[in-house]
Amino acid sequence: MSADYQGLAAKGFKGFKAVMWYVKTLSLNMLRRGLILGRYTLACWQKQKVNKAMRRLGEEFFQALEQGETNPLVVAAVSDAVKKAKDLKEVKDKNYRAMAVIREKMRAGWAKKSSAPPPPAPETPPPAEPAEAAEKPEEPVAS
Repeated sequence: MSADYQGLAAKGFKGFKAVMWYVKTLSLNMLRRGLILGRYTLACWQKQKVNKAMRRLGEEFFQALEQGETNPLVVAAVSDAVKKAKDLKEVKDKNYRAMAVIREKMRAGWAKKSSAPPPPAPETPPPAEPAEAAEKPEEPVAS
């Protein structure tokens, strides 16, 4: 009779471990979703800054053209505006890459528990044929 209780207790403990794994994974993923939301909000704010920098770049470019500059990109104000716009775009792209990494962590968290065991290692290849058979040329097939 006590063996039945031990079996039930073992099953209950396995079920409890599974539930705790799901609770842990869900809570971590909720935290990660919060991080993604924060990063996304930051990226939207940075996109506004990039748009503003691009507008400023266009203004500087046309001002240089109006002043008679043949190559407005060599003007200090325009080159500074280009550099600032590039820097802001890099920061925004960095946030999007960080969001992608967080999403991969979320996918990996679910894949650990639900994935099947890895396939067995491939067997060793059969031994090579004798050298005589390898040197023999193939005969053409008559049709």
